[in-house]
Amino acid sequence: MSDSNFVTILHVDDNETNRYVVNRMLRKAGFEVQEAATGEIALESVAHQPPDLIILDVQLPGINGFEVCHRLKANPATSSIPVLHLSASFVESKDKALGLDTGADGYLAQPVEPIELLATIKALLRIREAEESALALAKEWQTTFNAMSDGVCLLDRLGRILRCNSAMTNLLKKPFGKIEGCFYQELMQEILGCVEVAPLTRVQETRSRENEELKCGERWFSVTTDPVFNEGGIFTGAVYIVADITERKWASEALRASEERFRLLLENVKDYAIFFLDTKGLVIRWSLGAERILGYQEAEMLGQSASIIYTPEDLECKADKQELEIAVIEGRSENERWHLRKDGTRFWASGIVTPLQDEIGQLRGFSKIMRDFTERKQAEDERNQLLVSEQEARAAAESANRMKDEFLATLSHELRSPLNAMLGWLRLLNTRKFDEATTARAMETIERSARSQAQLVEDLLDVSRIIQGKLSLNVRSVELALVVEAALDTVRPAADAKGIRLQSILDPAAGPVAGDSNRLQQIIWNLLSNAIKFTPKGGSVQVRLERINSHVEITVIDTGVGISPDFVPYVFDRFRQADSSITRTYSGLGLGLAIVRHLVELHGGTVRADSQGEGQGAAFIVTLPLMPVLIETREVEGIPSRAGKKVPFDNLPSLEGLQLLVVDDEADSRVFLTTVLEQCGASVRAVASSDSAIEAIKFLKPDVLLSDIGMPEEDGYTFIRKVRALSPDQGGKIPAVALTAYARAEDRMRAIAAGFQMHIPKPVEPAELATVVASLAGRTGIPKP
Repeated sequence: MSDSNFVTILHVDDNETNRYVVNRMLRKAGFEVQEAATGEIALESVAHQPPDLIILDVQLPGINGFEVCHRLKANPATSSIPVLHLSASFVESKDKALGLDTGADGYLAQPVEPIELLATIKALLRIREAEESALALAKEWQTTFNAMSDGVCLLDRLGRILRCNSAMTNLLKKPFGKIEGCFYQELMQEILGCVEVAPLTRVQETRSRENEELKCGERWFSVTTDPVFNEGGIFTGAVYIVADITERKWASEALRASEERFRLLLENVKDYAIFFLDTKGLVIRWSLGAERILGYQEAEMLGQSASIIYTPEDLECKADKQELEIAVIEGRSENERWHLRKDGTRFWASGIVTPLQDEIGQLRGFSKIMRDFTERKQAEDERNQLLVSEQEARAAAESANRMKDEFLATLSHELRSPLNAMLGWLRLLNTRKFDEATTARAMETIERSARSQAQLVEDLLDVSRIIQGKLSLNVRSVELALVVEAALDTVRPAADAKGIRLQSILDPAAGPVAGDSNRLQQIIWNLLSNAIKFTPKGGSVQVRLERINSHVEITVIDTGVGISPDFVPYVFDRFRQADSSITRTYSGLGLGLAIVRHLVELHGGTVRADSQGEGQGAAFIVTLPLMPVLIETREVEGIPSRAGKKVPFDNLPSLEGLQLLVVDDEADSRVFLTTVLEQCGASVRAVASSDSAIEAIKFLKPDVLLSDIGMPEEDGYTFIRKVRALSPDQGGKIPAVALTAYARAEDRMRAIAAGFQMHIPKPVEPAELATVVASLAGRTGIPKP
């Protein structure tokens, strides 16, 4: 009767609403339901078709529920049907006691929770099923084994023994002749001793079997009395059976204890999901731990496939079926995998499936034990992810370290190579006399090498500004054709020196772009210089400017060494060069293209490189958006590259009659500055420290002050603040120029904020220096006589 689809329940209640609510609940649970509104109808229905269980209201019209229950239990044909009183009126303890006394198997008060009602019904059905099984077993034992082990005798209506089997004679240890005609009470008193056995009277009253289990000492006996009636229904005697059930009682007690331990296990072990499956993989038992971990109640899972807890990907590869097959073949199946809870969330579980077999080895089902290890799995995944991240970070750090070492080695080479030429020629010029041509060539070499070093410094400063996000633009409307032509003029001498043919195809109507003309020229100059650098003698470099839809493209194409396909993605990375070995053919730090990319992106454009491979030349394409409307000019701090630009030292403003003060801790710098300024007619006083400069200011009252920033003991910022603290009579208002190798935009702003009027980064162009001094002294436009 465990299958609710084949269980019939008779519900007796005169209240139609109660019948509807309860019957709906029962049908939803899968039971077949019959209805009756009165006790009389219920008794007729039971006589016609006995149900498996009766739910009986107490307060009924006519015969009340207590009487109906009494009649049902009094009728042997219906006495075994479980009766459950369900009352909304008689809910006192005395009412429940009365109902149970009349033979009811259970008593619930309305309103009742569905789960309680269903659980009670299932419990009563299980009890009935157990009783029927016990009766069937008893009958089987009586017909099969009682002849050997149980004592059986037939009694008359007064209790005298009429007949008995050999087992009874063996039990009484008397021959049948001494047993026949004796009262069974006297004989049983000799056997059972301490127990008064008088069931004959009861069976005459109940007209049904009486059975009781008696414990005598360490032994247990089952005493069964069945009444016998003649055709007229008159009591004529009884069948009296005495069976030694000691071993069965012990086994039952052991089974009960085992089941109790098993029940406690399922109810108290909550860290593990424990459930049992039949041979088809359907759930037949479900622990509280399974409810807690998986979210399903036992009522939801009974009869359901355990595959419901597997993920879709595992179901697709039939992992649920394979698990059971492996358990049958190998005796158990262990695994760890993701599972699904009722709410759809996933958890990582370790599971063991064990096949359940009976004593002859036949498969009866499976048991499965699972434990939630999600936290451990997440911790392992996090550790693995951290390990991967650490390995990636380490690899990146090692790569960056290698790049740093390569860059420093390259930087050292690029700085030392021109320095070698400069120092070499200077030593020769200081120790020997050369003709005018050789001397001019030497000075030209020294100047070229110095400008090469200055350009390296400028590139490094640009990269520093890029990294700090401080490289900005002075945006205005720019005609790119003019910018391209200016860049071509700058690189033409280098191209001519290598016999490289420069070609330009410029669309004069390409349209203006919004940008910084100096930085745009730097972009094109870098690309052209790069193309000339990597193009062998006799090659060609072409630059094209054209409008394409709403943007402008500048393309620089060369017939040079080309780019390896593997290196193309990294060609714009800082400090990356296709060949960074000491045997490389081409010099440089690998910064030019990185600067190009950043400047292009600052202008809202893109740049890309194309090459068919090594020896196939290369093309660099810059795309810039057209200026849609006339924009308002935005003045933003910008530091255009000055390296490589040569300003002629002639027709300069006159500094005649000016008294100048130079402050620099470097003796060579003091001599250089003094010489330049004196060449322009100025009177110059040069000192090495701020203290000496303060005294000189008070004494000389110079017209213009020129001071270094990076000096020992007291830097130029502190020095100028001391100057500004002086009174005007002492020179506190003297115009001041900061001369420094600190050439960043923030260095310039810091110098102006400290009290300087102008900021000139080193290396200083003589013409620029003279012009700035003249401007501060009010001599602008007065040429030197």
